[in-house]
Amino acid sequence: MPNSKKDSFSGFQLYMQIKDKKQLSTDKLFLLLEKIGKEGSISKAAADLELSYRYAWGLIQDAEKALSVKLLNKKIGGSEGGGASLTEDALEMLSHYQVIRDAVNEQLGALLDTKSREKASQPANPPAQNPLKYLLIASTMEPVETGLLDVLEQVYYQKTGVLVRHIGVGSGKAMEIGKSGGADLLLVHSPQEEAAFMRQGLGAYRKEFMTNRYYLVGPKSDPAGLQVIKEDSGISVFFRQLVLTKMPLISRNDQSGTHSKEREIWQATDTKPAERNIIPAQGVSSNLGVLRMAYEKSAYALTDSTSYQLSEYQKELAVFAGDGSASDTSLINTFSIIVIKRRDFNPEQYQEAMNFAFWLSGPEGKKIVKSFPNHTEEAPFFQPTDMQ
Repeated sequence: MPNSKKDSFSGFQLYMQIKDKKQLSTDKLFLLLEKIGKEGSISKAAADLELSYRYAWGLIQDAEKALSVKLLNKKIGGSEGGGASLTEDALEMLSHYQVIRDAVNEQLGALLDTKSREKASQPANPPAQNPLKYLLIASTMEPVETGLLDVLEQVYYQKTGVLVRHIGVGSGKAMEIGKSGGADLLLVHSPQEEAAFMRQGLGAYRKEFMTNRYYLVGPKSDPAGLQVIKEDSGISVFFRQLVLTKMPLISRNDQSGTHSKEREIWQATDTKPAERNIIPAQGVSSNLGVLRMAYEKSAYALTDSTSYQLSEYQKELAVFAGDGSASDTSLINTFSIIVIKRRDFNPEQYQEAMNFAFWLSGPEGKKIVKSFPNHTEEAPFFQPTDMQ
C-alpha cells in the first residue's frame, strides 16, 4: 500500500487555459518559480530542472503576458548573468498554487480510497465497463524539452478523449523500456537501432514523421580550425580534423540517438580519437546538457538543431557542420513513432496505440509539427518528413 495518497497518482498535471491564449503548464511554471526563489537565479533554476535558459525564460514571459502580472525582479550582471527574485505577486500566486495542489491531492486521494473500497466489495466477476483510455510513450528528449509532445498529446486528447502521457529518456533507454513492455509507443531517433528493434519482432509498426538536423558545434575561437573546411567535404572530414588537432569532444556515451550517430560517424571516419580527447557526458540526460558541457570545457560536440535553438550558448558556440547550407543528408536527424508489440497483448490498447501513431504521422499531426512553436517568432523546431 502506498505511503500516502499522493503516491497513487503522482503523475497528474495542472494546466492554465486563459481564454484563447496559449495553454501553460501550471506545474512547470510554479516548480520553476519555486526553484528561482531558492536559487536566486533563472539559469541555476533551469539547470536544476534540466530546462534550457531560453525555455525557462520564455515560460516566465508567456505567463507574465497571459496573466498581466510581473513575476520576477531581474538583476543585471554577475558571474551567472545576473540574479532574479520573485515579486510579491509571484510569491502570493505560488502560495495559492500550493494550496490548490494540496487540495487536489487530498480530494483525489479520497476518491481513490473510495474506489478501492468499492472495488474490494464488488463480486469476483463484475460486469464489463469501459476503462479510461490511456497510452504511454517513451520519448527521446527533444520533443519533450520543446513542449511539442505536450501539445500533441493535449490536441489528441481533446479530439479523441484518449489520454496520452510520456516519459522523457534517450532513444536507447526508450527502446529498453519498449523491450520490457513498459510503454505502448516509442518516439525515437536512432534508425539503425530502430531497424534492429523491428527485426527482433519487438515493434508492430514504425513510421518516420519528422526531422531536424545534427550539428557539430564548438568554441567560436575554433582551436581545431574547422571553419576552413568546406561543409560539403562531409562530416567525417570534420571529425578527422578533431583527431589531428587532439581537440576534446563531448560524447553522450549513453546509447542515445545522438550517441548512435556519433558512433556511426567515427566508423565512417575510419579513425579513432585518443581516449583522453573524448569527454563522456556523465549525468547529462539530453543534448542541452551536452551544449552546457561544451561551453564549460571549451570543447566540440555533436548535438541537434533543436537543442541548439533552445540553448543559451548560441553566442559562445558556433555551428561548423549541419546547418543545412550543404546537401549532406547524413546529418538529417529523423524521428520515428513505433507501436510496441507487447507480450501482454490487449487488442483495444494496441488499436488505440495504432490510432495515435497514424494521427501523429498523418496530416493533423504534421501540421502541428510544422507550425510549432506558433506563439513565437522562432523558426519551427522540427520539420514533417514531407517538408524536408
